Amino acid sequence: MFRQLFYKSRKFYDDDFDWENYTRDSYLRRLKGDVEAKYRAISAPGELEFYAATGRVISKGQPIQPNQQLILEAVGQLGPRTVHEVGCGGGDHIANVATLYPGVEVSGGDRGASQLELALQRHAGLQGRLGLQDITMPFSDRWPRADLVYSQAVVMHIHTAVSHFVALSNMVRMAEKYVLLVENPHCHNFVADLKALHEGGHLAWDSLHMYRFDGSTGARAILLSRAPLERPALTSDQQMREGIKPSPRREKRANEDSARGLIGFGAAG
Repeated sequence: MFRQLFYKSRKFYDDDFDWENYTRDSYLRRLKGDVEAKYRAISAPGELEFYAATGRVISKGQPIQPNQQLILEAVGQLGPRTVHEVGCGGGDHIANVATLYPGVEVSGGDRGASQLELALQRHAGLQGRLGLQDITMPFSDRWPRADLVYSQAVVMHIHTAVSHFVALSNMVRMAEKYVLLVENPHCHNFVADLKALHEGGHLAWDSLHMYRFDGSTGARAILLSRAPLERPALTSDQQMREGIKPSPRREKRANEDSARGLIGFGAAG
């Protein structure tokens, strides 16, 4: 209890997890208890179908998790040729992208070797498409580039120093066309932080267009596009948090995280 109170009183929070032990300590438990107990995590060919007329993905038989549904619908609607997942974990999301859209070239990165081992156990077909990647490291020219780069419940857990700023900047630099952030909107001020990063010259794109992307089964995400799309613009974090129960603790931490960013190159004095 004392350690927990001390942790919450610190000026700089650590990330939510010990990433080296994440698979054993948290990921497998969440996968089995929160996902596989309710949804089909792995889909075989023919169990998913994308309907271009409606932009929806239909799951035959057992439903799929709403975040996964959103990712698959985004791929279908945006039509990327290449897709990369940051923090691919057990590989289910990116494997289902490959299953539903066999013409799309996929890749995935994760900072945990045990996560990648689990992904290959669950999806042997991802062999050669996965690699170790810490998205908070300085950018590497060896990282895959893709039309669409996405994360699912990854950046929301990054709170050490200014690491989430680095992660967002790196994801934009990796992406040729789109970045999709399927994250808890209370955990960071994603919209405000991305605006600040772009205005401060920290993003590789000359232009940045933000949209709220809603999946057909209730999930929501932030869609970044290099070119304008025919969608209502996303201008504030409040738009992402509409209709979701407030989380004062998370929003306080988000404000602290945002305040640590030293953006751009301002005049001294």
